[in-house]
Amino acid sequence: MGLLSKLGLIAAALIAVGFQVYLKQATWLGLGIGRSIQPLSDFPYDCRRIDNDPRLQACEDMWLSENSRVLYLACSDPIARTQWLPNNHKLNVTGRSQKDAIVALQIDAPSGKSFEYTTLQPSNYAGTAGDGLLSLVGMTGVDVSVDGEEDRVELLLVNARPSLDSVGQISLSQAAGANATIEVFEVRGRHSATMNHLHTVAHKDITTPNNVALASGSRTRFYTTNDHGAHKVGLMAHLGGFLNVGNVVLCTVGQGCRVVSEGHKFPNGLAQHGGFVYVPSSMTGVIQVYRIKEDDELEKVEDIVIDYSLDNLSVDANGDIYVAAFPKGIDILLAFNDPLHAKPRSTIFRVRKGQTEATRRLFLSGVISPFITVCEPRP
Repeated sequence: MGLLSKLGLIAAALIAVGFQVYLKQATWLGLGIGRSIQPLSDFPYDCRRIDNDPRLQACEDMWLSENSRVLYLACSDPIARTQWLPNNHKLNVTGRSQKDAIVALQIDAPSGKSFEYTTLQPSNYAGTAGDGLLSLVGMTGVDVSVDGEEDRVELLLVNARPSLDSVGQISLSQAAGANATIEVFEVRGRHSATMNHLHTVAHKDITTPNNVALASGSRTRFYTTNDHGAHKVGLMAHLGGFLNVGNVVLCTVGQGCRVVSEGHKFPNGLAQHGGFVYVPSSMTGVIQVYRIKEDDELEKVEDIVIDYSLDNLSVDANGDIYVAAFPKGIDILLAFNDPLHAKPRSTIFRVRKGQTEATRRLFLSGVISPFITVCEPRP
């Protein structure tokens, strides 16, 4: 056998090993190989779209206040998302949304097929280089009012703000990628029209933040997933989803951040409940479960295998985990080509301990979806 033939066999073997290690699971999940997709009619819910409302679009994430029964949504502009979404390598800052906002939706106050809502106006917030804008991605919140007080919540928002140039203006090239932060706001009263800015958390370890979850029993400590790790731009940013470069960071307001878990493949919208942190992977279809230790460090305890491309997690008051997922992960990527008309298939899993008969109303939204969806359990 000649030298070239031997080198060819070695190269083929290396490619085969690389595919098995880095690409096989992502390929299977992305293409939905072997997947049967069921219609919505197979499930005990009736769903409707709330569409033709420019304010309830591209809502990447949401959080429900159990005390006030207000659903807070991080909404944007579907077309602008195709231009400015740094973690998805969209870095045209001139196409950045001018209307990102938190919408406070009253889930017990129906209005036609929708609900009464308020678009919260930020106060005491300068934005980037004084523009007053937010670039919203993930979010979470916490009820902070005590008995006898008006409803009061604090919201933690992932803000994909653009980088500045040497003279303090927004850089048009964004060659270094975004300069993302976590913004903390307070909302007083369930019918408030404003949200007051409390803190900006910026740190070298907040690099490609996807979502945020509070540490157990704390309003000032939180975890965030960096879905591409430290790689904002360049080849590693594009390959990062396939490699184990993602991480989880613990931050304390006013004190800084540190990495507490490494080696993740595209860690997405994490959640915390009952002393555990749940970290979903879009590339492996697995939710990694971590126990929060006394110092808020994380101890891996379990894997929950879903075997779908995973997005955000949400945990209800009972501890049930609702998992947003895609039967074919590639659908959501292709949807960026035509967000107003694309129809990426999606699904929801419920992960729970034990058994219960409870089924409840579901609110669904998507990062580039031009509508939100409400699903009611059938009688």
